[in-house]
Amino acid sequence: MKKNTTDSGMKSHTTRYEFATSSRKTKIYKRYEKGGWTFKTVVDKKVRYFPLGLDRDEALKMADTIRGHLMLYPFDEVLNMFNKKAFAKIKPPAPTFGQCLAILEKNQRAVGLRDSSLKGYKDSLGGFIRKVVGKKKPVDNFDMSRIDDDFILKYKHVCLEGITDESKLASRKRTINSRIRQIKAMFSREKLFKEYDMTFVEDLRDAEFFTGLKTNYKLPSEDLIKSTFELWEDSTGDLRTLLGLALHFGMRRNEIFHARKPWFQMDGDKARINITSDLSFRPKGGHEGFTLGSKTVAADILNKASDDGYLILERADSGRPLFDAALVKLRAIGWDRASPLHELRKLFGSYIASTESIYIAQKFLRHADASTTNDSYSDAIIEGDIKNLWVA
Repeated sequence: MKKNTTDSGMKSHTTRYEFATSSRKTKIYKRYEKGGWTFKTVVDKKVRYFPLGLDRDEALKMADTIRGHLMLYPFDEVLNMFNKKAFAKIKPPAPTFGQCLAILEKNQRAVGLRDSSLKGYKDSLGGFIRKVVGKKKPVDNFDMSRIDDDFILKYKHVCLEGITDESKLASRKRTINSRIRQIKAMFSREKLFKEYDMTFVEDLRDAEFFTGLKTNYKLPSEDLIKSTFELWEDSTGDLRTLLGLALHFGMRRNEIFHARKPWFQMDGDKARINITSDLSFRPKGGHEGFTLGSKTVAADILNKASDDGYLILERADSGRPLFDAALVKLRAIGWDRASPLHELRKLFGSYIASTESIYIAQKFLRHADASTTNDSYSDAIIEGDIKNLWVA
């Protein structure tokens, strides 16, 4: 058989729980205080883990044996020989999906986790599980130890099954990458989960992303852009305010919901909106900033604002009914991209980049890097009649 060339002299990740055999070569460690011992090695430049159970002496012997086999046999054969389930003696249970969320909710303020981030974790992990197990109902009791390499591979297969269009295939792969990235981030605070066996996290960390998917933003058709402005002009109430702030000022959903009268300055040639933090709102990435747009549109929005200063009057359920209604309207006029409301922000970015500069667009969109604006939020608008849609 082909000899494995694993570097047995590699520097192992260690903690205060590490012990070594008498040979001082094979090392084991604990990642969690109440978890089992683990043997860590590198195969084909990838880190691999072998859970060994709770008994230290047995774990050391097993690690020596595994290390010896890796010198003689391919990794996959060794993995089959030493099935990690065989070493799970008397180990703490893995958490359920519901328990993972409960831990994050309990510690949310202590670790500085935003409501939107917590919701993103819940949606990403929940959707990931439901895609594989085929359940539409809540999966609070799902045993997280079921997640392994095969589970992740099946998730990708189910998500991509039946898709033949190359552009849709690339879009779906980007969605998969985003969801896996969110799930990895969810378990980055290891100490929060120390009461449970978190072995499954290693497989999540090793999950590979799809590559070669970068694409530059492209404007939709002229007809769709014109239809979008017509929708804004024909709308009333909160829907008109929402579409106006997105189209004419490039504001994000969360910014629109929390926007208030004091954010506006009307003493210049254009209306200025300052995106500022308060007790209930923090800008994305914690970065405050501003954007400029039509004074006519701004005045129309301010005239409809509430006495307490909020521009969006319907405050129930974080404005979800309003945003859902906007999504339905945008879909009805032909928007088939993943996030139609966010596309209005990109239209604004294209307009500013085409009439001012990419750096002004970066400033108004509050991006840390102009390359983000250039690649994902702006395209050249050549047609004068399209540029004039913003002249209100």
